[in-house]
Amino acid sequence: MDYPTSPSLLNRHSVKVDLMPEKKGLPFLKHVQYEITTKRYRLPVHRSYKDFDVFRTLLIQRFPYRMVSQLPPKRMLKGVLSSQSEEDFIECRRRGLERFITLIIQHPFMSKDAMVDIFLCASAEDVKKKLRESFKNLGDEFLTNWSACQAKDYLPSDVEDQVASCREFIGNIESSFQHLRDKMERMTQRSNEHATDLQLFSHELGMLGHCLGPKQEHVQRVWSTQRRYLRRMSKEFTTLVTKAEQKQESLKEMDVLDILNMFVDLLHAYKELWDRYEHSMFIEHQKALLQNSTSNLRQGATTANSLAFSDILGVQQVESNLTKQENAIVIMELRNDFSLLCLYQETQLFLGHLPLVTQILAGFIRTQGQVHAEMGALWSELGFKLTSLREPSCSPDPEPDEILSPSSSSELCSVSSLASSSGFLVPSIHGDPSISPSRPSSCPSTQVKQIPHPSPQNRSQHR
Repeated sequence: MDYPTSPSLLNRHSVKVDLMPEKKGLPFLKHVQYEITTKRYRLPVHRSYKDFDVFRTLLIQRFPYRMVSQLPPKRMLKGVLSSQSEEDFIECRRRGLERFITLIIQHPFMSKDAMVDIFLCASAEDVKKKLRESFKNLGDEFLTNWSACQAKDYLPSDVEDQVASCREFIGNIESSFQHLRDKMERMTQRSNEHATDLQLFSHELGMLGHCLGPKQEHVQRVWSTQRRYLRRMSKEFTTLVTKAEQKQESLKEMDVLDILNMFVDLLHAYKELWDRYEHSMFIEHQKALLQNSTSNLRQGATTANSLAFSDILGVQQVESNLTKQENAIVIMELRNDFSLLCLYQETQLFLGHLPLVTQILAGFIRTQGQVHAEMGALWSELGFKLTSLREPSCSPDPEPDEILSPSSSSELCSVSSLASSSGFLVPSIHGDPSISPSRPSSCPSTQVKQIPHPSPQNRSQHR
């Protein structure tokens, strides 16, 4: 009765939930409908969020002892979402619905149920009605499962200890996986926002490339060269944005995040199953057993007192009631065993998906490494293009030996002479005031001719 240990979440492309083509442009949540396509059912079906809600409600009633994952949020506060955030919310909800259907059709028992077939193949107009009729005819899983009467034979001797330890283990790791999911979503969001920032950076470079400089001739000559480079680099950055978006899509970084979200959905579904088992199912079963036992004692006492005053028909009726009560007690005991068996099976199912943890981590590291490697190559290519575009006289990072060379300082000398003639103090080229002024300059307009001071003998001769 154990589940296979091989994880089935890796085969997550067996179902696809997408927005209907005619509904993609609508910004209102109430008009959003979804198109479901699976490998088992080739023809797509159209479903609304309300269809998913009804299906999940009936699925919990049909399989009260199985893990049924939660649906994504139905709506958010009105007036809070902008057009862009509403589109993001719809996309997030679409991914959540796809994960919900994926977990259902890959479950060993729920995937074979008639209700799942109805949801995945019935027409949009009849799906709710057919789902309710199917549940009314079938009832819960206990009434149709062949192992319900033999559940006690398949239970291990320490089944209660096993499921209790697994419950404690899941309670310890749940918060950590939620934090991992949140951090990964933030990192993925930053990767998506990086392309937007590059686009804005490219736009600002283009604006600078069309900005005119002052009217001075020498400054205009220098700035016109910079403007030309800025305009060219703006185009190169636009190309970089396109390549970055293509790399992000080709690496499918969101797939790793979706698998992590599915694992977190399993954690929530297992906790919810424990809550149903402990607070509702188990308590109701104990109450029913107690009531039936008390009623059985009362009927026994009533029968002993009324044998002398009842006829044969009355005795048969009392015996019939006792038989029904005994059958009810037996059924309740079988249901208790079956619910515990289902809980044990769902525990094994969850533990069988634990190898996904390292696979999710490996996939995330691989995608992040590929993204950074590809982006690093693109940035290196961009730097090479900038080097090939610039002229030697406009090198932004000249070598120290080339700072005072005639080819590299002609424009700087012209700007310095212009600033000196305008009354501005021009600092030394190296930024060090201790540089000797007698060092020859490559700019003729700034060369200072040194006049030798007369010696004492020359002064006397002069007198």
